[in-house]
Amino acid sequence: MKIINLLFFVMISVFLYSFQDNQTQSVKTSDIPKEVYGDKNTSKKLKLSNGGAGPTGILKELANDYLSIHKDTNIAIEWYQNISLNSLNLLKEKKVDIALIYEPIEAKKAMNEGLVSNLSTIFNDHFIIVGPKNNFVKLNKNDSPANSFAKIYNYSEKNPGKKVFLSRNDFSGTNEKERLLWKLIHKEPYSENLEWYFKFSVFPEDALLKADSENIYTITDWGTWLKASHKLKNLIVYIKGGYELLNPCVALLQQNPSTESIEFLKYLKSDRSQKIIKNFGKDKYNGSAFFTEANQIDF
Repeated sequence: MKIINLLFFVMISVFLYSFQDNQTQSVKTSDIPKEVYGDKNTSKKLKLSNGGAGPTGILKELANDYLSIHKDTNIAIEWYQNISLNSLNLLKEKKVDIALIYEPIEAKKAMNEGLVSNLSTIFNDHFIIVGPKNNFVKLNKNDSPANSFAKIYNYSEKNPGKKVFLSRNDFSGTNEKERLLWKLIHKEPYSENLEWYFKFSVFPEDALLKADSENIYTITDWGTWLKASHKLKNLIVYIKGGYELLNPCVALLQQNPSTESIEFLKYLKSDRSQKIIKNFGKDKYNGSAFFTEANQIDF
């Protein structure tokens, strides 16, 4: 039965990702670096685009470690904050050197089309479903992700005038996972103008903080949750773990990558880098890591 469910999940994923090509993204592409690591005055730049990992601090940690063992390269690493599809488009257009994205199916499609190269899983983040402490839709920690969404939908049908769920509605990796879970219960609230389905297109931490202030449910990633946890007053985690909520981060390079980008990718896949990823956050969050290594699904 688990194998059948997994196959169904993958089939729905393929359908949904093929559907998104005709949709309009609602988050503007940024062409200004959010952060620069290394010598900002050097003319030698390695441009990296990513949305969710950068704010946690992991990109800074990895970039600075890489630069510490490659002092002779005299390069700076620039991080551009963009959702996954925008990052992928920048890479296709050769405006960045490396994209770290959460769209494995889109990544494989771009590889098959010969537009990018060197597809590699770097780490796994993990989605979680969170909601208010009073839990007015009665989620149970043993619910599957699909069952939890069914409870949210059924409650909302009976209480249509109340905000219940926050969606980023931006075709980010998080939003695509959310839409996939709605598809699993044969519902499409994102295609309607519903008062209970609150659309708020911002980056992950801002979306989580908004859900907290509105005291409603949402889906976010574990790394963002840990980073913002000290700011949250109303939300707790209800659903976590398992394949359905896996959020793999994959790296891609340009079709004809530079030597510098190839070397940086080798580093990201190395045992040294994977050890940093495995332990990142443990010293600040009571032993809780932000991510799991590339070859590890769950904590």
